[in-house]
Amino acid sequence: MSRRLVRVIALGILAGLAACSPEHPRQPLGPPALEVTAGGVVSGSVVSGSGNVCDSLPSGARLAVVVIDLGLQRFAGSRTLTCPANSYSFSVAAGTYVLRVQLTPDAATASGFPWRTITMPPVEVTDGAVVRDLPVTRGTPLQGGATIDGAPVEGEALVLAYGQAPGFAAAQMTTGPDGVWADFFGRSPALLQSGIQVQPSIQCDALGGLLVTRPRTSEFLFPDEASGITCGFTEAPAVQFSHTRTRLVVTAAPGDIGGTGLDLAPQLGWGWGVQFPVNPGERPRHGVISVSQLFMGGLVIGIRPDRVLSGIDLANGECGPVCHDLGLDGRAQVTSSPQFGTKVTWHYSDATSSEGVGLKVVQKSYDGVPPADYVLFRFTIKNSATAPLTFYAGMFADWDIDDDFVDDVGATDLDGRLMYVTNEGGGVAAGSLILSDAPASGNAFLGPFGHPTDAFVSAMAGDFSNPSADTPDDQRYVHAVGPITLAAGAQTDVWIAIVAGDDRVQLLSNAAAAAADVANRRNGGNTTEAMAPEGTAAETVILKRGAPATRSTPICKRGCVPARLQ
Repeated sequence: MSRRLVRVIALGILAGLAACSPEHPRQPLGPPALEVTAGGVVSGSVVSGSGNVCDSLPSGARLAVVVIDLGLQRFAGSRTLTCPANSYSFSVAAGTYVLRVQLTPDAATASGFPWRTITMPPVEVTDGAVVRDLPVTRGTPLQGGATIDGAPVEGEALVLAYGQAPGFAAAQMTTGPDGVWADFFGRSPALLQSGIQVQPSIQCDALGGLLVTRPRTSEFLFPDEASGITCGFTEAPAVQFSHTRTRLVVTAAPGDIGGTGLDLAPQLGWGWGVQFPVNPGERPRHGVISVSQLFMGGLVIGIRPDRVLSGIDLANGECGPVCHDLGLDGRAQVTSSPQFGTKVTWHYSDATSSEGVGLKVVQKSYDGVPPADYVLFRFTIKNSATAPLTFYAGMFADWDIDDDFVDDVGATDLDGRLMYVTNEGGGVAAGSLILSDAPASGNAFLGPFGHPTDAFVSAMAGDFSNPSADTPDDQRYVHAVGPITLAAGAQTDVWIAIVAGDDRVQLLSNAAAAAADVANRRNGGNTTEAMAPEGTAAETVILKRGAPATRSTPICKRGCVPARLQ
């Protein structure tokens, strides 16, 4: 399991999983507490079988006991007990409650008990004292997991919330190296309390995978109604659009560098993302998004004052009413040659977007030339409207280098043509080299998601600049050239090279090799444009024309799930 995923899960357990909140939270169960004035005391003991639960736990084990108010959907009290103490007492207002005990990971592992156990049925408090013990029994394994064509997929994340208390987690887990569900602290298989109603919260995504067996997402009684949750994948059609000739593997989707967009996933699945280093003879890895060095990135076009046309879903804030404008009407062809490698050609436009201005794009991508690690993207942008158009073009990139995405720093080099991200302590570096007749205009490392579109366009235009990010954090940037003015019917080329290296020195060397390759191609030198006769061309792929995303499924970082749980 990746260190990054463990860290995200651990923080979620301790501080509440701050991910993407449900758009329509469920209504709480139980009577409205504000109408009740009486109250009482709930007391009891945490037991197992006919005795103290501590008899089955390591010496000195700690028990965290909480009371959850089902009417208000919040905590009504908490106690931390140290074995052999196992008794609790809470003064509460009248209402409907559940008691929950949480074991430490080592105690849960040693005993075979679930991490968390609640009282069933709930405790009704009216007036006076209520005695209710909290029995803990052996856990039941959660079946299922994640596979791709039968092979395990590690790192898929799952949270099970209580059906009667949807803001509170019963369990949190990921798939381990064997593809089986494991508790967040590593116990495999994950063990749950039997007889509880649970609500799954899960996102099944895998690099190189197309989801064919969808997981259960509706509430169920475990294990009576369902005993497991499964994410089943097959090899994704998107992988055919990939460049794998060098140690830098990149999937080229329409407007989407990496091929991990949500809108096209039902048809194409996910590409390989941007994986580095993939050594000669190795295959890119199937896995969750943390395997990719690029969380998301792609073509962006900015038009003053506040119009952003994007080849990726910028639903986290940097978009107007439509968050994915380019590429949803794509047509593609892949051509391969032993001599020249792979060329992927996409034709698409902004026609599916209500913000479209009549732009057509031909996107061609090319393998780098070993031993340098880079992949070239050539965006030929045509103004098919009847009036001149001025814009800025470039790339939005959210790099997450290696396991820990909050230890990244970034810099700009080569007079603004190169932007890159690396770890605070050095090591792998990756970024974008942008080449065009237009000058470099935008070099801005951005803070958290949510910039208004006028600020995003201003960043592309260079109205403000933030060319470096020296404080370790989750880094993202916008990198652009312009202004570019096209008369009606005119077109221009913008080249973007995705480059990577084992360190900054190698990154700069590979960027120089990519720049030389682009110069050679622009001067009419040896190109893959003429390789069709001696290569093999795949059948043209035509996307199912879909509607653009209007605040589509939230994009979540590294192992997050669409829930906010305690």
